[in-house]
Amino acid sequence: MSTDQNSESDPSDATRLERTRLRRTHRGSPRNRFAHLVVAASIGVLALTAHTMSAEPAASKESAATTDPRPTMRAVFDEMRVLIPLSLSEDRWLDPKNRTQILESLDRLERAADTLERHGRSREVGFDELALNLARDLREVHEHYREGAYDEARFFLTGSLQNCVSCHIRLPYERSFPLADQLIDQVEVQALAPREKAWLFVTVRRFEAALTVWEALMRDPEVAPAQLDATGVLVDYLNVVLRVRSNVDRARKEMKAFAKRDDLPLYLSRRLTEWRSALDELHAKKFGPSTKPSLELGASLAEEAGRVSEGPFGRDGLIQDLAAASQLVRWLEMDRAQREGVTRNLTKKERANTARAYYWLGVVEARSLDGFWVNLSERHLEAAIRSDPKGPFAERAYARLEETQVLGYGGASGSHLPADVWTNLKELRELIGIE
Repeated sequence: MSTDQNSESDPSDATRLERTRLRRTHRGSPRNRFAHLVVAASIGVLALTAHTMSAEPAASKESAATTDPRPTMRAVFDEMRVLIPLSLSEDRWLDPKNRTQILESLDRLERAADTLERHGRSREVGFDELALNLARDLREVHEHYREGAYDEARFFLTGSLQNCVSCHIRLPYERSFPLADQLIDQVEVQALAPREKAWLFVTVRRFEAALTVWEALMRDPEVAPAQLDATGVLVDYLNVVLRVRSNVDRARKEMKAFAKRDDLPLYLSRRLTEWRSALDELHAKKFGPSTKPSLELGASLAEEAGRVSEGPFGRDGLIQDLAAASQLVRWLEMDRAQREGVTRNLTKKERANTARAYYWLGVVEARSLDGFWVNLSERHLEAAIRSDPKGPFAERAYARLEETQVLGYGGASGSHLPADVWTNLKELRELIGIE
């Protein structure tokens, strides 16, 4: 390891913000959503309400009984109905007469995020990471706004949306958020562009509405297919229709219709052929929410995606990656639930299986699901190491994690690794036994 430790262990606020921007810009996939997320910035925080109210069944009965956040969440939602118009207008966001009201809203949101963070600890590590990210982002929003750094506050408020969206699309989901209409019916929301509105629907778990918007965009002759690909509409649609709705038949139908457009560029036409072939190979019953997830199926799909992916962005294996992610996240959630209350040490096979699931999930996310703001691949690769540091996946996971960290910091900014990142890598090497 030739990268040196960063000598600046306590960087200034300006340096920290710039590092965050560089880091997250490097993480961004070719489909940079930042422009349209700015418009919908404040909306994303509202997903905190929907997520916390719906995630409760996954928490233990004891934690649900002692830390029920739903009354607070309703109060936050009512307050955010006032905050949204302020956030969508830069002039009103900067207006001193609105400062007290905004600070009170941000204070409530920050405290609510801390509650969500505690709930996240009982879930698979990806959910925990998203809850931690959201809490950190909202603390940044509150701090920057309080100090008068309004652009920075909007920057982190914008990013917080991705934590909410990333959480909502990880597992199959059938229920809806009953308070959604109170937000969706607002004039400011109705004026959003289709892509922005689709992601608002995702934040409040109106997945059918989001899919309908994306399908209309794919059929719109005024929207170029390459634009749909570049802005992430195709990936976003497939992510929700396959991972959340588990509807393979619907994905097949829409991709078939989209492939008939006569204005497809050659690269996209060839990619659609790969995607449609992969969809035909998927057995819909294996991906239903009531079907027991399979580690073997998830890992084999992830390996297949790596074999078929070509080109600079490696999207040919996207269908296999999305199907693999669905299986692996669900298997890890099932595995974690089965271990609750177990006091014995895990067997060698159990440790290896958990590490295998985390490793391939980290690979899939780095290849196909790594977004502008949210990066779960690093947390999952680290979990693969910690789950079985002497096992067959530990060194493979470390190599990928180390590459991500070196390129993410040193490669993007030209500076050395931050002290905390260096320390974590050093600890992981010692666990594995790498000199």
